[in-house]
Amino acid sequence: MTIHPDLPGMIMATLAALGLLAAMHAFVQHLAIVRLAKAIERHGGEGSPPVLPDAGVGGVARLARAINGCRARNAQREAELLEVLAAYAHDLRTPLTRMRLRCDLLDDEDMHRAMTRDLIEMRDLVEASLACARLRRSTTEPMRRVDADGLLDRLVEDYRETGRRVELQGRVGQPVITCPHALRRVLVNLIDNALHYGSHVRLCVRINASGLEFAVQDSGPGIAPAEMEAVFAAWYRAPATATRAPGTGLGLAIARRLALAMRGDLHLENRHAGGLEARLTLPIAQLEGSWVSGS
Repeated sequence: MTIHPDLPGMIMATLAALGLLAAMHAFVQHLAIVRLAKAIERHGGEGSPPVLPDAGVGGVARLARAINGCRARNAQREAELLEVLAAYAHDLRTPLTRMRLRCDLLDDEDMHRAMTRDLIEMRDLVEASLACARLRRSTTEPMRRVDADGLLDRLVEDYRETGRRVELQGRVGQPVITCPHALRRVLVNLIDNALHYGSHVRLCVRINASGLEFAVQDSGPGIAPAEMEAVFAAWYRAPATATRAPGTGLGLAIARRLALAMRGDLHLENRHAGGLEARLTLPIAQLEGSWVSGS
């Protein structure tokens, strides 16, 4: 049998071509995996689960579709459980109100005080359960076009109608792309917190290089520098202010979680003139004119 003199070279060329194809396939797989990982990392665990890109090669695309399906089913189950939790917590308000009214009929003052403390604690736990349910629902809220100035005007008017004055300073001047219920919940938590500790509360709105800022300022005692981050932990209340007003220690924790879900951030700072400033910053991209979908 005669062996073609170029056979070894042909074999080597074929092996080289196969090797190149394998390397290209591995590179394409690597790029698809990197894109998938970046999509998951951008989500950061806050907000609604992202739809991962499934337009890739073989196994990676199948993995993305499986993750998307699993997250969608888990989100549906979680939403159903949250509805049940919120319903139970809401319905508990009625018997607690009846118990409070019956407690007022007690002649024994010591027993009345003891039961009142227990009922207040139970009420706070019910409100905390509702707050947790609202938090999770708000972090899955989709972003949409919002009349920010209209939202702020209605918010301040709601406080005025209940006899509480909140001064509004500044205007946004254009629609924004954000989560309206989450934005309102953050501002309500910050304003309620400010009203607990100060008599004069101001909501300042401004646009600068950092983004769109909502600053809630009060005339209260402020917070010790060492407590600035600790107060964002769930159930935590600063010792120096815990006795000044009732609460569960969830307001600031929920506000920051919602701020992150809106791709923003929330920081506290003691004011030079006295009091505290809680500053919610949303990225400038959320102004409608500069909004880029998926950014």
